[in-house]
Amino acid sequence: MRIPYRSCVGITTASLLTGFVALMAIVATNFWLGERAQVYFDNAIAARDTRIAAVELRNAMQTAEFSQRGFIITGNEIYLAPYQSAKTQAQRQLLALEGLLPSYPNSDLAMQRLTTILSDKFGELDRTIELKRDQRDQDVLAIFRTNNGKTLSDEANVFISGIIVEADERLTSGVAEQLDNAGWLMFVS
Repeated sequence: MRIPYRSCVGITTASLLTGFVALMAIVATNFWLGERAQVYFDNAIAARDTRIAAVELRNAMQTAEFSQRGFIITGNEIYLAPYQSAKTQAQRQLLALEGLLPSYPNSDLAMQRLTTILSDKFGELDRTIELKRDQRDQDVLAIFRTNNGKTLSDEANVFISGIIVEADERLTSGVAEQLDNAGWLMFVS
């Protein structure tokens, strides 16, 4: 039995149109998933940079403290060699965090408090170093006995650890989203 020419053209046209619509849906979905992958990649880079800045800030703060303690205990200026660069590094990383954290919830309050803590901490470190240089060891000891410096360090560590945990959570959720997108991309393709 022969299929009439008009029916054949109609079926062929409908099949081609259906195939074209399906192909366009696949291309559009692939494009959308590619864009989502770029967004998650950018978020992962930002979370990684945030984590690095927080870790480097903590390391700089600890280096400054170690340097100050070495000088206080020995009176030898050689222990202060890394102090100024650690202080500069801490300030640089704090500025980096200020630029990276606005996308995090309640980050402005945390940054204000962290900035105050670090200012107070480095003020205390500078004060004890100057007192030691002036050979006022009893005044240095009096400052140590207040435990204010330890309290500031502990509080800074709480904020910094919170930033690191939040960045890690963002990295983990971004990877999970990327895996979901990869699954959808394979399915659609």
